[in-house]
Amino acid sequence: MKNHITAILLSLVASGVTAQRWSPEMGADYVFTTPMGSMKSNIRQGHGVVLDFGMITPSRRFAIGAEMQYTMYGYDKSTQEYDMGDGTTALMDVTVSNSFANIMAYGRFYLMTEGNFQPYIAVKGGYSHYSTDLNIYDPDDWDSCEPVDSDILQEDGTMVGALSAGFRLDFSSVFRSSRPGRLYLDFNTTISQGGNVKYMSTDAPTHQSHSHGTTDSVEAEFINTQTQVVHSHHVGTLYSSPVQLLDFRLGVSFRINR
Repeated sequence: MKNHITAILLSLVASGVTAQRWSPEMGADYVFTTPMGSMKSNIRQGHGVVLDFGMITPSRRFAIGAEMQYTMYGYDKSTQEYDMGDGTTALMDVTVSNSFANIMAYGRFYLMTEGNFQPYIAVKGGYSHYSTDLNIYDPDDWDSCEPVDSDILQEDGTMVGALSAGFRLDFSSVFRSSRPGRLYLDFNTTISQGGNVKYMSTDAPTHQSHSHGTTDSVEAEFINTQTQVVHSHHVGTLYSSPVQLLDFRLGVSFRINR
């Protein structure tokens, strides 16, 4: 499924590249994500980045393209006694991170094409992949950041759609060598809605007496070096709910005028 989606997105961008007199535009944004609906009971917030590439028509009214987003919404670090597999044990730093990655095609319509202030709306569709990764690091190893062990505790995905509204401010004049209409400060808000997905959260809101969509508690096994007793360590809870997110994005975009 993901391979088909990637092929569709690439074909959309390629069609823009071959169109006469279409101009490339690209951007990078910081993203603050807040959950909505039942997801709000299981996720506090997320921080991430978005990279996008598109083609804009000669009229500067429409643009099509693709964007990739990576957001981390949960992180936990603890020290546990880890069985090295050769009869020895050692204290290790155990990290569990929750994240999701989106790849989406978009169509953007600019309400104004002239002047420093350019508002726009956009429609998007694509695929969202949720993953929880466990990594075990040696705290005494200062020469390498490679984990001693790693595992994917949970991963799932679903189709998503989104609506965006935002504006761009032309600040090309800040750079004397740049012509107007090339460099923009970009702010937009995006609402995403998708199908049901299973995901973990290391730091779900604690004020909830019970969380919506809870399906299971996830634990990892570690060994006590003194008693040699294997014990389980809680690393998160597995939830299931529809994707419902609100993004606030701030970044820069660049157009290659032709």
